[in-house]
Amino acid sequence: MSADPVCTMRSYIIDMESINLAEQAGMFCEALKDILADDHSVFSDTKFYYSAEEPYEAVFIWDRGDVRAKLTFMGDPDNSTWSVVSPKARMRGPIGQDRYESCRRFLDAIGKTRSD
Repeated sequence: MSADPVCTMRSYIIDMESINLAEQAGMFCEALKDILADDHSVFSDTKFYYSAEEPYEAVFIWDRGDVRAKLTFMGDPDNSTWSVVSPKARMRGPIGQDRYESCRRFLDAIGKTRSD
């Protein structure tokens, strides 16, 4: 069974007190929902973690074996990033104004680390 990252993220976004972080994460979450279109297989068998130091930072992490996919939303949106780290590669990029492009790059990076 695949974990639904959108529902997982939304439950934490709703509880955020920092409007700036909630807006950033919410826009990315909506892009994720649209791009995944109910295919959550890239997040199958992942462990999810969330941490926040509001109003400065909110972090969403998915671990699968030795692969870590991470979204970091910062108080200054210019510093918000996605990253995917594995023994094979380290990939990182900005969560820019074009949330759809940022989301595609994040998902593509996760896909490149999958061996199945």
